[in-house]
Amino acid sequence: MPPPYATPTVPQTPAQIEAALADLAATFPALCTLSEFPNLSVEDRKIHFLRIADAPQNGRPAVVLTGGVHAREYAPPDALVHFAQNLLVSRTTGADIVFPALSCLPLPAGPAVDYPPFTIPATQVERILNGVDLYVAPLINPDGRLFDQLNPPTDPVKAGWRKNRRPHPDPAKMGVDINRNHDIAWKFEDYYDMAIYLSFYRDGPASTDSRQETYRGPSAASEPETANMQWLIDHTRATYFVDVHQFGRKVLLCWGIEDNGSDPSMNFSSPAWTGKRDGLRPGSPALPPDRLDYQEFVTNSPPHFVRNTLGTIAGEMRDAILRSAGVDPTVTTASPQRAHSTYAVGQSASLYHPVGGPVTGTSDDYAFRRQFDDPTRAPVFAFTIETGHEEESGFHPDYGSPPGHYAKIEREVHAALAALCNFAA
Repeated sequence: MPPPYATPTVPQTPAQIEAALADLAATFPALCTLSEFPNLSVEDRKIHFLRIADAPQNGRPAVVLTGGVHAREYAPPDALVHFAQNLLVSRTTGADIVFPALSCLPLPAGPAVDYPPFTIPATQVERILNGVDLYVAPLINPDGRLFDQLNPPTDPVKAGWRKNRRPHPDPAKMGVDINRNHDIAWKFEDYYDMAIYLSFYRDGPASTDSRQETYRGPSAASEPETANMQWLIDHTRATYFVDVHQFGRKVLLCWGIEDNGSDPSMNFSSPAWTGKRDGLRPGSPALPPDRLDYQEFVTNSPPHFVRNTLGTIAGEMRDAILRSAGVDPTVTTASPQRAHSTYAVGQSASLYHPVGGPVTGTSDDYAFRRQFDDPTRAPVFAFTIETGHEEESGFHPDYGSPPGHYAKIEREVHAALAALCNFAA
């Protein structure tokens, strides 16, 4: 494990990540507990997560942070381990979390962008750990990550292994996209009017072809890694959930299955809409004039105002990233730092727009649906962060300095997650 506040200098292997989690639990036993997921990976690896809090569970909101769902996305697991480490060291020593000044060289060629030092105050860390039960699961898909590390792609920026390693006699058909395998609109052909959907979009919301990167798997939650994520969300009764991915500089809020709406009759469990949902953006010319535009219901009633609060939290994460870059979010003055550190806030349903439509079977939508399945539970605020950018080596950021791609991404992840945790606390 790296020393306090040190940024990893190379992508960590699954074994190194597991060792770091165990070391944190052993070093900070009063604050940190190591737990094992109920399912081994498809290649029989144990997968662990941390619970971090300053007191026993007592009804405080549960914040669940996950990463490493897609194998080739190197930065999120390392950034999550280091986020946990920084919180624990700060809470124990009373020291601020300080990220030094950084120079980052965008691809394909500079000029380098200079970023000032960035601090997460110890008082904020204390507030977070006093106010929430924090669960950190940095590496959901260890098999896929190891495979990608042992089989580096010819184009590390845009290519690499995405899925888990579900076996198949044909190597081209191995694996399932864990983030299309969750139990939310998994059987999308029963959910959407696919003739309308495919008349406008290039592909469906997931793939039924095991050769494709977005293959949804043979059934909902068929993969042990998916089952682990769903178990963690349900076991903790998560109130806040963030799945960290790479890349795109986006803070995405639910829903991913459709654009958000206010009509309670339009919801994922309604049989009246079976095969009739369109998946199109509001006002799309592709929607037949006799068809009502379907929008997925999100409550905005008091006291939680879920729809508005989703936007508020996503905006706070975006603004925290800008502040970490030395940019005042309230001032629109152009600068290199603003140009290279602005994350777009939007719905997961529009992630692939305009060539692609909504997506099904995702982790954040599964977490978000739980409040609709069980009206007695607290609202769930669920997000996906697409961290980093193509100009920062895409899926495989350069860990050296310069160009400092990973170090910049890590700062952004920590800033955003600290903002969310602070809101939750």
